[in-house]
Amino acid sequence: MRSPVTTKRGDQGMTTAISGLSYPKSHLVIECSGRVDALRAHTALARLRVLESGRADAAESAEFLFWLLHVCFLIGAQCSDPLDRHPEYRHEDMGPGHLAKLEAFQAALEGRVTLPRSFIVSASSVLAAELDVATTVARDLEREIVRLKEAFPEFNAEHILVFVNRLSDSLFMLARSFEDGIHTAVDYSSLERFGTLPG
Repeated sequence: MRSPVTTKRGDQGMTTAISGLSYPKSHLVIECSGRVDALRAHTALARLRVLESGRADAAESAEFLFWLLHVCFLIGAQCSDPLDRHPEYRHEDMGPGHLAKLEAFQAALEGRVTLPRSFIVSASSVLAAELDVATTVARDLEREIVRLKEAFPEFNAEHILVFVNRLSDSLFMLARSFEDGIHTAVDYSSLERFGTLPG
């Protein structure tokens, strides 16, 4: 029976992008698309954790993360076709409206979360840790998009770059909101304390 997943077309290390062009799986286009997939997967996991948490703000946060999952598909489709060979294959392109929604969500978070004056050294809840990982993946994705733009100057990445740059900030703030005011700030005295305790 034919597999609905395995095509065997990539067995030689090549794959085909939305553009219709074939690339080695190490190519920037494929690396960037893969980073979008990583962000989507971490976002999906975080959303499930939020829904399981029973928090009062779970529905709002899960709705944002569900929206972000769909935004990942928009970003991935554009990154997979940087030369804009097949715009008809994309549902829609990133634009100012997506950024406006992201900024509104972040502004609401900033209105109710007070950050410590020191750097955060660690999440203080599992939910926050999940979002910190997603934040890091978003920053990795931003670097991949910059590299893709350098390789394909024609790539219309303006709205994507702004969105992904702001996204890491929004995910960071969402992580902090899941700490409920208990933040683990940097404490350099721990460098001296470790290894000095008896036992």
